[in-house]
Amino acid sequence: MSTMNKFMISNWCGIPRKFVRHADGTLAVDRIREALDVGINLLAAYDYGYETNCEFLAACEKLGMRVTLSDERIDRAIHDAENRRALLTDVVRDYASYPALLGYHIFDEPNSGAFNTLGEIRAILSELDPAHESYFNLFPNYASLEMLGNPTYYDHLAQFIEVVKPGILSYDHYHFIKGNEQDRPDIEDEREQQIYAAAFQSVSRPGFFDNIEDALAISRKTDTPFMIIILVVEHGPYRNPTEAEIRWEVYNSLCYGIKRLSYFTYWTPGVDTDEGDAFWHWQNGMINKDGTRNAHYDEIAGINRELQAIGNILLPYAVRDVFHFGAEPDTKVRYWPGSFGDVTAMAADLATVAFYDGGYVLLANKNYTAATTVTFSVKEGARVRVYDKTSGVWQTATAETDGYTVTLAAGDGMLICID
Repeated sequence: MSTMNKFMISNWCGIPRKFVRHADGTLAVDRIREALDVGINLLAAYDYGYETNCEFLAACEKLGMRVTLSDERIDRAIHDAENRRALLTDVVRDYASYPALLGYHIFDEPNSGAFNTLGEIRAILSELDPAHESYFNLFPNYASLEMLGNPTYYDHLAQFIEVVKPGILSYDHYHFIKGNEQDRPDIEDEREQQIYAAAFQSVSRPGFFDNIEDALAISRKTDTPFMIIILVVEHGPYRNPTEAEIRWEVYNSLCYGIKRLSYFTYWTPGVDTDEGDAFWHWQNGMINKDGTRNAHYDEIAGINRELQAIGNILLPYAVRDVFHFGAEPDTKVRYWPGSFGDVTAMAADLATVAFYDGGYVLLANKNYTAATTVTFSVKEGARVRVYDKTSGVWQTATAETDGYTVTLAAGDGMLICID
């Protein structure tokens, strides 16, 4: 598969069942290609049923895409210990031979009380099909302790890794909310109630960087790669992000060494079922409910071209350290120490700077409403090259008398190599 050694970009809420086949019954390959054209190379699929699942996997293989597959038998296996192995054996029998398959979707945002069962699911699938991952996604750090079932968020991540042993650590964090809570919809489902309420823990929503600092720390300690799911779709308390805000999410996440990124959501939810739409009011995904493209589609297509290129460059390398410029409400961040590696001095008003192995330095603007300038100096004899995201060409930078100066657009990022 062409994506095996590439930075993977994925999604939540893929092509709905209503749109996965055309009126004549043929598979909607054009809809799959549409997801590829926006830059998604790891397509999260609904459970379309055995026949369509198989056709879907075959079509994705031809397009050079990978698939995280859902199957209702996995959910049944979680709740049926007696038939667990038999159900998972049937899933593996049906799908493991498809080259497009990357892994199986298992569970979203579990309480720690489910970890032992999920660990058993992962172990059985790994035994039956060691070539494919079991995918889980965790709560963000603004979930309540009741939702987590652990005394701290860090403990939650640590216990999950220890008990479940996933191939990749995944969590979602939706940073951009609308503001003060004006009403609380009547939500019958207790879990949905808790998720909705957690969104208003703080209207200023600090915690993005504390969350990713914890993920990076656990990733390093356990040698487990990690990924993040970021906000696209407007819903409930979450606002419709601007292109600059989406860039902010992407580049600040990449500064922390993520090995995969996913968007919430690709298709606007509420197509196959309106469950939950009465209080979430889903709108403005990359694809609208009726199948037309939202403005986010073209915005994210452009962002993903940059993310794919820079992500591919950084994928083999580990992040050495991450520093911040500008006052930050999050408490776990580290501020610029004055010098690091080949950089002898650096100044910026509001920025994140990540030092990767291989001499790579990634800059991200923490201001998503205005441009910012970063100035820096390097050790004598060091060469500075800047990656041109448009042409894909490395350009040698020329120092001024006071060093190098680069400008980052609102929420934007820039990759530099110092050698």
